[in-house]
Amino acid sequence: MRKISHRAGPRAISNFLGKTTRAALVKRGFAQADILSKWGTIVGPTLARASSPERLSYSREKNRDATLKVRVTPGFAPEFQQFEPLIIERINSFFGFRAVGRLQLIQAPVIIPEERVKQPLPPPTETQKRWIEETVNSVDDPELKQNLRDLGAALVGRQNKDLK
Repeated sequence: MRKISHRAGPRAISNFLGKTTRAALVKRGFAQADILSKWGTIVGPTLARASSPERLSYSREKNRDATLKVRVTPGFAPEFQQFEPLIIERINSFFGFRAVGRLQLIQAPVIIPEERVKQPLPPPTETQKRWIEETVNSVDDPELKQNLRDLGAALVGRQNKDLK
């Protein structure tokens, strides 16, 4: 009989997403999610806000490069077309081989996810500062001591944030 182990506590969601998202990515021609997640790095922030990769299509003929279909905001289509050779070169250098031979632009509105602004953690109270100092007082290395202070401040700051 097979033994099933259950781990207590939270687990990373990435452990579950790999198998689930793989089918959707392969259906759209993306063997890996890298081109989707690193699109801003590949084309730059300005073009990334006005475009998104849609599908990677491979030709039936051997030795033919793939075509990347890119959804582009209509106002940016001429600019995107002007930089097409550079974008193809950057995509291929990102993958390390000639993965894409040409771009096919689809002029349509692009949904841009909002960037979340990370809220700073509240500072520790005086009682918490004293507790952190008492805890790290026995450490001799000044660099380690400062890192432990910073870690303690982050931990109690997160705790203070949850209490609000």
